[in-house]
Amino acid sequence: MRLKPGAKVLLTLVILILIGAGAWKAGLLNGMMNVVAPDRKAGGTVEKDDFNFGKQDPGSISNDNRQVAVPPQGGGGKLNRPIRVAIVLWGGYAGGFCANNGMLPNKDSKFWKDHGIEVELIQIDDFIASRDAFRAGGDKGGVDIMWSTVDSFALEYPGLKDLNPRCILQYDWSRGGDAIAVSRDIRTASDLKGRKISVAEGTPSHFFLLYMLAQAGLNASDVKPVFTNDAIEAADLFKAEQVDACVSWSPNVYMVADERPGAQILASTREATSLIADIFVARGDFIQQYPDAVAAFCKGWLEGVEIANSNPDLAAQLMYDGFDGLSSLDDSVGMLGDVKLPNAAENRAFFELDNSTLIGYEQLYDAAQSIWGKVGLLEEKTRPGLTVNTSFLDLATTNTSTIAAAPEEEFKEFKEPEKNAAPIVTKRISVYFDTGSSTLDPNAQKILEEGAELAQTFGSAKVRVIGNTDNVGSRESNVELSRKRAQAVVDFLVSKYGFPRDKFEVVGLGPDKPIADNGSESGRAQNRRTDFEVFGQ
Repeated sequence: MRLKPGAKVLLTLVILILIGAGAWKAGLLNGMMNVVAPDRKAGGTVEKDDFNFGKQDPGSISNDNRQVAVPPQGGGGKLNRPIRVAIVLWGGYAGGFCANNGMLPNKDSKFWKDHGIEVELIQIDDFIASRDAFRAGGDKGGVDIMWSTVDSFALEYPGLKDLNPRCILQYDWSRGGDAIAVSRDIRTASDLKGRKISVAEGTPSHFFLLYMLAQAGLNASDVKPVFTNDAIEAADLFKAEQVDACVSWSPNVYMVADERPGAQILASTREATSLIADIFVARGDFIQQYPDAVAAFCKGWLEGVEIANSNPDLAAQLMYDGFDGLSSLDDSVGMLGDVKLPNAAENRAFFELDNSTLIGYEQLYDAAQSIWGKVGLLEEKTRPGLTVNTSFLDLATTNTSTIAAAPEEEFKEFKEPEKNAAPIVTKRISVYFDTGSSTLDPNAQKILEEGAELAQTFGSAKVRVIGNTDNVGSRESNVELSRKRAQAVVDFLVSKYGFPRDKFEVVGLGPDKPIADNGSESGRAQNRRTDFEVFGQ
């Protein structure tokens, strides 16, 4: 079962920008962020290099708001009221429901019994109202902590920076909540070129679309975006066959894919498992005044995640009893199926508290800033480290025995692609070998970070690694050499990054699939490549 209309789709009001007459609701983001000139080209100029996580150009980054995070060392004020937390109708809050024994503050909760704090989870499905509550603050009837996603927070931060907001915790990964529905004649992301695509601008749906285009080697201006006020409208346009594709959220995107003849889901965050990360953001004054309460909140929430992960029936029941808008317990169960609740160790990995990670908070934040700037939605950049405070998480997870799930533990089975199935994404990476050799040199290993990032982003998807050569030499020897080179690439990804070996399929095509003329050296160089094909579930 998937969420009914009015569920996570209500989040689609996030960060709509008033650009273009009639394109957005007037006044939605007044004072919220700085945007660039309105004469930008529709679709911008986002390219694949903008999604090389962790490799962003540090130029044009603001030096403003460089406050030093205050660690929770005790001595802060005593909070004599519940911590007020803005949430929406979505399964990612299951950990908090379990820690709080519901939504309302109560003395039977883990938060109170084990940590001496009261917590009130406040469902505010309207985006504007939730941000108004955050600006007001908990002492004035608003909230102290609000929900966001990393990509959205990167866009929203400049308009909120006077509040010195800080990300303090990741509470879920989207695992199916975001998807692209396409018409019957679209089989791969490359087929989106020149097509009309409805999407709510500046939302996680938009971010997901730009990512998929980039991985397919398309520029954002290669498609014809139809920007809508929200994801419901984007899905409705697709259902009415006014566009060729739409990017929307569960459940609407799945409903319209079922209802439009021949339509299908091209890709979703069930495959792109490490792209849309939901986070909690706390006001800076609340952090400074009540550091012990923030640390207790983080610790209690993560303990609630352990309960929810071990007892999903309890989590579903608590959400069904507490949320407004669920018609049945099955809806609550369905919400849990669209998310991954990260535990304490996985939070530490996400924020790189123990070691580096391919795709974590800073990498996603940097990539989001880059692409929002490229499409004209963001003018002012901020260093990711200034938008996060991990000192509370660090304290909350000290001496934790919880282990972060490695890729081979989280995804144990990878669906084999059907015969003649088209990959949803094909990414070409130029991996150079010495003539006649299948040994990776240090430069090739560096280049393969792109392949590793692709494999981690599409965590649950099968990836076919294809070796290709030019036409110099016999076909038989080139086919065998290309297979060995593809195998060397897979061996490297498995040994260095810990991917399960059965995530990959190795293919050697030799000279059979050239992309350039073998009659020139430049053409032969293009044909000596490694292709990564990603297959949907």
